[in-house]
Amino acid sequence: MPCVAFALLFYTLLGTAQLTATAGCPARLRFGNGPPSNCTKFTDPKNLPKSKLESWFTKEMFNDLFPKANLGWGPHECSPYNYESFIIAARYFPEFASEAPNNGYTADQNYKRDMAAFFAHAVQETGENDANLYTGNRSKEAADDCFYRGGFFNWFEGGPTSLFLPPNAPGHHPKDGELCQAAGRYCISNDELDYFYPCNNDTSGQFYKGCYFGRGAIQLSYNYNYGLFSMWLNSNGINVDLLRNPNLLMTNTDPPLAIMGSLWFYMTPQPPKPAMHDIVMGQWDPGNSNRAAGYSGPIFGPTSLIINNECNGEDATEPGGGGESRRIKAFKWFCKYFGVPAGEDRVLTCKGMPTTLDMIPGKKSLQPDWSTTWKTAPCKCAPANYGGMIPYFDQGRYPDRLVAKNAENEKRCVQTIYDNPSMYGMFPKTSLCLTVM
Repeated sequence: MPCVAFALLFYTLLGTAQLTATAGCPARLRFGNGPPSNCTKFTDPKNLPKSKLESWFTKEMFNDLFPKANLGWGPHECSPYNYESFIIAARYFPEFASEAPNNGYTADQNYKRDMAAFFAHAVQETGENDANLYTGNRSKEAADDCFYRGGFFNWFEGGPTSLFLPPNAPGHHPKDGELCQAAGRYCISNDELDYFYPCNNDTSGQFYKGCYFGRGAIQLSYNYNYGLFSMWLNSNGINVDLLRNPNLLMTNTDPPLAIMGSLWFYMTPQPPKPAMHDIVMGQWDPGNSNRAAGYSGPIFGPTSLIINNECNGEDATEPGGGGESRRIKAFKWFCKYFGVPAGEDRVLTCKGMPTTLDMIPGKKSLQPDWSTTWKTAPCKCAPANYGGMIPYFDQGRYPDRLVAKNAENEKRCVQTIYDNPSMYGMFPKTSLCLTVM
C-alpha cells in the first residue's frame, strides 16, 4: 500500500480525519468535528490593559501563522488556540514580546525574537510536523512555509489522537482530557511534593482524574508544574485548582489557559533554571565557563535545555528530526517571517555549552536554616545551593522583579517548617526551633 494511502487509513482508524487545504499548501488532515457553532466566549476576569505587543502583532498575523491550529480546523473563538486566547495570556506577562533591554538588538528585534522563540517551541511541542511536505517537487522555501505554519495543532500529549486518553474520548474535544489511562498520570510523589503539589488520586472506573500529561501550546506537564501555575493564578486573583481539575487548562474560559499556561512556563524561572524569556533577552547569568565559551547574552540555544533538556544540535536534512533541531529550525523560520536576526548559528544550540544550567554556582532555593534549627529560637530559612520547592532568586542572576519575591518566599518557607517539619527530616527532639513560634 502506498505510504500516503496507509497514513490516511491509519489516521482514519485512530479517529475522525478529514482533509482540508491551506492556501499555498497541500490538503491537511482535520480531526474531530470541529468547533461548535456556539460557545462561552473567552474573557479576562481581571480586564487587564492591552499588552504592547498588540500594537504590532495582529489577529491577521496570528491566523496567517497558525492556519492548522486546533487539530487542523484553524483558529476559532470556540477553540483553545486563537488570537483572543493569546492576547489575554500576553496581558498577564507584560514583558513578553514587549521588553527592550540594552543587549545589542533594537527594541523591535527584541520583541519579535522573543515571540519567535515561544512560537518555535510550540511548533516542536504541538505542531502538525508533517515531513511529507518536503517530498515531491516543492522547493525548500515553500515546504518551510507550510511546515512551520503547523504550530498549535495538538491539544494533548500524543495527539491528535492520544493513547493517554480513553478510547471514547481520544483527544478531539477539549473535554476529552478529563480522564486518562495510568500512563497519562505524570504524578511525581514524595514527602515534599505530596505537601506542596499533591496529585488528585480519584478514579472513574478504570480511568484516573488526576492526569498531568502534557496539555496546551508547549505541553505543561507533571503535577508540580500544574501546581506552580495554579498557585501563580491564585496569586493573581484567579481561583482555579489545576491539581484537582488539571483539564481546566484546556476548558477554562475566564480566563482561557491553554496558551497562558505555556506562556507562564516560558516566562517564569525555576531556579537553577532562568526563564526562557530572560535568556532570549540576555538577562541571565551563564556562569564563567559558559561566558568564556560565548554562551551569554541574548541567545536561543539554552532555552532547549530548559524545556526538555535537549542539546543535540541542528540536523543537516530537512525538516530533520524532532527535539532541539526542530526548535532551532522553527526559530530561524519565525525570525525570517518577522524580519529579525536569529543570531549566530553556534549559539542557537546548547550543544557546545560547557556547563549545564543546574551546575552554575549560586543560591537556588530556600531551605530550613540548618545552622540554627538546634536552637530554642524560632525556625528560620536561608538560601541553599541546591534546588527545592521554594525558589530563591539570587541577586544579579535574576531580574529585580523576581528578587523582590524572596522576602515573601522566605515567610512561606518558615510556615512550611511548622506545618510539616517531617518532610524536611525535622522533629522536636532534635530541631528545638520547632518548640518556639
